[in-house]
Amino acid sequence: LHRDISSGNILITETGGGLLIDWDLCKKLQDIYEGQGHIERTGTWQFITARLLVIPTNGEGAAIPDWADDLESFFYVLVWIALRYTEHGFVKGGLTKMLHAAFDDHYLDPQGAAKGGGRKKVEVCFSDPFEFSRLHNVSLKELIETLATMFAV
Repeated sequence: LHRDISSGNILITETGGGLLIDWDLCKKLQDIYEGQGHIERTGTWQFITARLLVIPTNGEGAAIPDWADDLESFFYVLVWIALRYTEHGFVKGGLTKMLHAAFDDHYLDPQGAAKGGGRKKVEVCFSDPFEFSRLHNVSLKELIETLATMFAV
């Protein structure tokens, strides 16, 4: 698992291909499943899956990261970039407010651990996730809506 999928770790090549960089936090799935080494929550907060933000990755009932978390992180990168860098119908300040609420949402639990992701998961489960009806690029809007149904489970 890469465990830090983010907009800063994806490079676009001159030929239009993509390259995933910054593998220093990666772990082999086998090592995770066999309980080898401490599995701490890692990654860029805005792109960590809601599941890993809500459920702690240590202690009893810990969330164990898996390949689906990396895939969902790619989805959040796509959402983030689409909303920030393509034409949309958000009013001035509305996009910033929505991005902050959905991607930066956090609180400290009684033990002092940062948690969040609730708003992110709610957005994915809505019929108009992240208000994509406001995107002007129809193909991108349809792609994101289709992918959102996969992560709404």
